[in-house]
Amino acid sequence: MEGGIRLAEKKIVRLPKEAQALSRRELLARLSEAEETLRAVRSGEVDAIVVHGQGEGKVFTLQGADHTYRAFVERMNEGAAVLSSDHTVLHSNGRFARFLGRRLQSVIGSSMLDLVLPDDHPKLRALLQRAAQKNCRGEIRLQPRRGAPMSVHLSLNPLLLNSTQAVCLIASDLSEMKRAEESLVLQREQLRALAERLQWVREEDRKHVARDLHDQIGQILTAIKMDMTWITRHLPESEGEVLARLRESIQSINDGVKAVRTICSGLRPGVLDDLGLAAAIEWQASEFASRNGIQCQVSVPPVDLHLDGDRATAAFRIFQECLTNVARHAQAKSVRVALNQEDENIVLVVEDDGIGFSESNLSNSLGSLGLLGMKERAQFCGGDVQISSSPGNGTTVTVRVPVDIPRAERTETCIS
Repeated sequence: MEGGIRLAEKKIVRLPKEAQALSRRELLARLSEAEETLRAVRSGEVDAIVVHGQGEGKVFTLQGADHTYRAFVERMNEGAAVLSSDHTVLHSNGRFARFLGRRLQSVIGSSMLDLVLPDDHPKLRALLQRAAQKNCRGEIRLQPRRGAPMSVHLSLNPLLLNSTQAVCLIASDLSEMKRAEESLVLQREQLRALAERLQWVREEDRKHVARDLHDQIGQILTAIKMDMTWITRHLPESEGEVLARLRESIQSINDGVKAVRTICSGLRPGVLDDLGLAAAIEWQASEFASRNGIQCQVSVPPVDLHLDGDRATAAFRIFQECLTNVARHAQAKSVRVALNQEDENIVLVVEDDGIGFSESNLSNSLGSLGLLGMKERAQFCGGDVQISSSPGNGTTVTVRVPVDIPRAERTETCIS
């Protein structure tokens, strides 16, 4: 058959007109044959019907455009149906009937409302009302005769059928898509839990390395310095060259001790554990100003906010990342930092007077690892990060971390 549709093997159906003297058994056989003929016509398996009468038989071909479309509709993967103005199913393809787990004959003539989950009736009525005027789309749940409801995506179009208003309906099975979405959500949650765990492990490793450096390497260097100082005191002044070398070595040891302290503070600032978030932010701002020559104005509450260790660490690490971005990209001359408690949230605001960036670039900037890491840290603790900026007007980062989160709403642990 032309038109790119490959039909089954052609059949020639003969419908004799003289059946007046047939027995009841023969009538039933003819009725069965007629039903089979109707099924074959609907499915597009028939190319022609030959009707025998007086003289030669008449051949009625089914090769017109309507036959092509009928065959196409029967073979498509989506369900298709035509609904009357009162929502009665006038026509349905086999796929739509299989969605419902019903015979095609039981679907045709049914009300569409009887085929949809009762909870979705208002949604279906609204869709059909819109479809009478214009094309529309929506999602509903079909109610199969057996089994769980089936989510389908409906595409509805107004149709004029023999001067009567009707609606053409195409239904696409969303079951696979729903399962894929559920699997994707599960994988995303697993990845988030893994990221939480990795953050926690990294922070713990930093804490242990900082403590080991301070306690072991720092103590070793201090012991060496004390021994060399003792030697210096007990050498005669005549050993001038040796004394000079010893004093130089002691200065190198002092530099090494300072380097160890700097490394320890970078890994895990002791002020955060000892004095809390507010003191740690003041200390970090002072370090940033002296190192980069950018003025920092800090406003913190007079008393500590008593955040738990995980959330305090998360807020501090986000603050560090903010300052890093200022130093790298902002070209700012000053930074204002404010830490406050608002209701049940700790709010940290970091505002610079740098070059800023446009809103169109904001979404791309959020994809960078640094800013993405800030958002992830806040989300791990039930908080959020908001970034606003415009060219020439600097950038403002607002961080909100809840003071306390009900255990049912928290993840297994809040990770920095």
